[in-house]
Amino acid sequence: MKRLILIAAALSALVAASAAVAHLKTGDVTQVSATLSAATAANVQTRTVTCDGQTIEITLGRYTGTATSTTTELNGAVDLFVKSTYNTTKKLGWVDGWLKLRASDRRTRASFTAINVDGKLDGWLRGSASHRGGLLFGSLAGSFSKTGGLTDGTLGTGTGANAAVIAKRVSCNGAKPTRPSVFLFVRGSVDSVSATAITVKPKDGSANQTCTVKSADQVKGIDANDQVEMSCVQVAGVWTLAKVREKH
Repeated sequence: MKRLILIAAALSALVAASAAVAHLKTGDVTQVSATLSAATAANVQTRTVTCDGQTIEITLGRYTGTATSTTTELNGAVDLFVKSTYNTTKKLGWVDGWLKLRASDRRTRASFTAINVDGKLDGWLRGSASHRGGLLFGSLAGSFSKTGGLTDGTLGTGTGANAAVIAKRVSCNGAKPTRPSVFLFVRGSVDSVSATAITVKPKDGSANQTCTVKSADQVKGIDANDQVEMSCVQVAGVWTLAKVREKH
């Protein structure tokens, strides 16, 4: 019985392999290579975070340039879209992305992942080439920076960093970009008040805050030394009183 099971398994594998061959549409392979540079930055954004005492830069962006090759599908203008995660403390990270290459009437597109060792990439890409359903596989190497993009790039040739990394979870702080303040809230005592301005001395001992008064009615009933809560907003770069109320 066991022998029959093994024979049946072998036949199933053979049938599966035959089916795969029957649906194989590519098999004629040609070795290719190209040099490329995508150093012109377009819409590049970088944020920096601090994680367990380490500084990490996360960059999203698009870079443009040119690929040069004796293979038509790899010769032409290049768009490179990347997400780079780089630990500047350890000078180690990785880059994920994809490239689009326009060669006459043909389009080549490929996704890639590469290790970044002190600005040197060592990676692998896979995609499609030509309008006949050609597949593209190969190594990707070169120099990369958030401001300079990819330079000295090589596809299918050259030497890389020959590296591997393990990325672990860390505790990060300060991931949000800074934004200008447009709202001010102060709790304290009134230092001075008039029909055009009000100054409040904060309860926490910080510097006095002055806001422009748009209408005398806004400060009606408010006198010096009153304990108040004051809210102001920026109008044309000037702190302007939104609301003030006496706090009993």
